Amino acid sequence: IVELIENNPITRLSGTYQHKLLNKIKSTFTDDEQQLFVASFYCYIKYDQRNDFVIDLDDVWKWLGFSQKYNAKHMLEKQFVIDIDYKIIAPECSGAKNDTRGGHNKEIIMLTIRTFKLYCLKAGTKKADQIHEYYIKLEELLQEVIHEESSELKLQLEHKTVELNNHIITTTIEKERIREKTLLEQFHNNTQCVYYGIIDNLSENNEKIIKFGNSNNLKTRVKQHKDTYLNFRLINAFKVDNKLQIENAIKENVFFSQRQRTITIRGKKYVELLNIDNIGFIEIDKVIKEIISGIEYSPENYIKLLDENKLLKAQIEKTQEINLTNDLILLKYENDRIKKENLTLIKKYNALKKRTKDDGNNDLITYDDVCVIDTPLHVSKVEIEKYGNVIKSLKKNIKNKQGLYNINGVDYELLEGTRQEVWEGKAYQTAGALLKHNLTINKKGNVVSKKKCIQETIDNRFIKYGVNLPAQDKDILT
Repeated sequence: IVELIENNPITRLSGTYQHKLLNKIKSTFTDDEQQLFVASFYCYIKYDQRNDFVIDLDDVWKWLGFSQKYNAKHMLEKQFVIDIDYKIIAPECSGAKNDTRGGHNKEIIMLTIRTFKLYCLKAGTKKADQIHEYYIKLEELLQEVIHEESSELKLQLEHKTVELNNHIITTTIEKERIREKTLLEQFHNNTQCVYYGIIDNLSENNEKIIKFGNSNNLKTRVKQHKDTYLNFRLINAFKVDNKLQIENAIKENVFFSQRQRTITIRGKKYVELLNIDNIGFIEIDKVIKEIISGIEYSPENYIKLLDENKLLKAQIEKTQEINLTNDLILLKYENDRIKKENLTLIKKYNALKKRTKDDGNNDLITYDDVCVIDTPLHVSKVEIEKYGNVIKSLKKNIKNKQGLYNINGVDYELLEGTRQEVWEGKAYQTAGALLKHNLTINKKGNVVSKKKCIQETIDNRFIKYGVNLPAQDKDILT
């Protein structure tokens, strides 16, 4: 048995467990069972279990405990299928006879290995019971050996897994150390940058987080983080021109803003932390680079900025134009309303002034005067348009530093004076509000009202009423 198993090992078992199986067979099986093991398990190991017909019934029917071959053949025909499980062969050389008279037909019945094993179990003889017991023992023995080997293999696999995990952790730590050292060598003092690194601290929801920030002294900043956080490792850093602007853009970015977290360490809250569950460092690097390229100077960004400024300027101008138009409309409406109110007040004032002057009582306001004040007056559109002239006439002119009245760019010594003073330019107007262009010189050389002079010439009232008679009339009268 030893030589047989060693020369024809069971391929599913390792060398160690081939030897263990052999020892168990020797210590567990009887001599008869060992012979059966050799006969059933190894003698036909090189043959196909189902397709090779290699076992002759004549060699085994007595061994199985049958008293006659007929009984053995009858049981075979009853339990198995000819030409599938067994074959009956009549050699041509001997010329098997079909005639049953005299002599015996020589027939050979060949079984497959599988059929032989099943035949042994179904034979119903005392030997069949022994074989049945043998197969149960063999199965238990094989299961025991296989279980022992699988348990040992499981332990070996677990040990290898632990070794592999330790190797991965060691390799990862070393790679992170080399990466951090390489990055720090590239960022000297006064080099602006934004950075991020992984920490072993977890968020309040037990999420993995990274610490990000900005610095112009990365080496010192990393040392500070190692003192603050659990196992801080610098993962990446990016040179920038405006670290604060880039950091704020990272905080405001939609991808990062939803992942911002805070943690409390020794009673102090720390911010600028991001949850990195379900995202990798490659994705984080990509988003940060996009943020930087979108802000830092480049020809593309410059052109984009010009276009945005142009569009914004056009929008502002359009908005201002609309706002100015609206303001002008509102101001004009308000201005017209105030003009109308002022003109109404002026009219009432003039009416009241005229009434008190006519009554000769300048101090006492009567009931009729109140009625004049309360009476609504109509103000026309034309009056509103000429409002400026009215206001100008009401303005008080004040002397300047030289003691003169400057009206419409002309200096006057007096605000009001005689016609002669107005004509000579010493006074701005007469007491009757006549200006220089309202005056003229008559035939006698006197300064008179131009309007009156023209009207009197037309009416000839002086001559008509004998004030200025012609020369011939004067002679007659005298």
